[in-house]
Amino acid sequence: MDKYYELTEETVIDYVNKKLVFFSKDAQFKCNEIGDGNLNLVFMVKDVKSSKSLIVKQSLPYVRAAGEDWPLDIGRGEIESRILEIEYKLTGGLVPEIYLYDNEMCCMIMEDLSDYVIMRYGLIDHEIYPNFVEQISDFIVKTLLLTSDVVMEHKEKKAYVKSFINPELCEITEDLVFTEPFNLGARNNIEASLIDFHKKIIVDDRELALEAAKMKYCFMNNAQALLHGDLHTGSIFVNKESTKVIDPEFAFYGPMAYDIGNVIANLIMNYLSAFFSMEEGAGKDEFCTYMLETIRDTVDVTKAKFLSVWDGVVTDLMAKKEGFKEFYIEQVFVETSGVCGCEMTRRTVGFAQVKDLNDIKDDQARYKAKTTNLLMAKELILNRANYVTGQDYLDLISKYCK
Repeated sequence: MDKYYELTEETVIDYVNKKLVFFSKDAQFKCNEIGDGNLNLVFMVKDVKSSKSLIVKQSLPYVRAAGEDWPLDIGRGEIESRILEIEYKLTGGLVPEIYLYDNEMCCMIMEDLSDYVIMRYGLIDHEIYPNFVEQISDFIVKTLLLTSDVVMEHKEKKAYVKSFINPELCEITEDLVFTEPFNLGARNNIEASLIDFHKKIIVDDRELALEAAKMKYCFMNNAQALLHGDLHTGSIFVNKESTKVIDPEFAFYGPMAYDIGNVIANLIMNYLSAFFSMEEGAGKDEFCTYMLETIRDTVDVTKAKFLSVWDGVVTDLMAKKEGFKEFYIEQVFVETSGVCGCEMTRRTVGFAQVKDLNDIKDDQARYKAKTTNLLMAKELILNRANYVTGQDYLDLISKYCK
């Protein structure tokens, strides 16, 4: 680790050329630092002559958004690179290709996705992605079911659990998703207009606190499948034809519901953003209808694929017993709605929030969107057994968005 140094736009080109034969000797380089997350440096390096390009992602020894007062294990990128290689094989390329991982510099060099956009930003611009549901449901089912006990040989799966222990980043999730938003956490980031609402509706509700605690300990103790660990619309690149999932540095063995619930929660929050901020007309009906269909179909298509793929891949004798797959998948989707509610809560009042809600310019509309989000989130956590189909989610949305 003595050789580690933080890359800059001035040093990353030389670094890439020393590590990888990718660009021609006469390349004319352009480099930009494009990272907008909380944890890493991300550079796009491009040869303007040939248009060849790649991405360099370097782990920092601290949380970028908080500075050196919040240290992190700098070797976490190794887990991310290994996960991406596994997911690339399992999904047939629904993640970027990894060209190199450098242990000394904690750097990953990988495929550039410049012809894609971050899904969150595309949805904020009210773009429609016709292939997203089919592809994200493939990603979820293949990465989760195929890395679980019902498919993998049990000793091999337990070795995977051991090798993908990720305590520091799991602790971030335990604190920022399952603990601080349900308390008066010092790192919570609450708009002044929401402080009293948050305390009354979330913090002071003892029943909600109990159910959130149950969700937290499910997350901590259910080593069900190899998770992405941060699967939201900011970690998904899309265009009209294709979907690519990025940034699995929070990966570990946990409950399948955590990945699924994160996807659904972030789709719901984008719907709320559009519903409360778009002017009538101007494509509002078309986009909101698309978002509702996407929420519904992400739930239903994913569940249907779990059930249809099951018989062809499951190896465990007891998992093949009649009725077990229906029981297993139903439980996953019960937990999914609880995770969905926790994610919606923390993205409204917690440390790391979302542009979908925060960038609503009108104060009254933003307040309405955020309070609606918290009320729906609470319902999903308290009554999660009632939200296991796509139509269940649409009924909830219809109840609060009138």
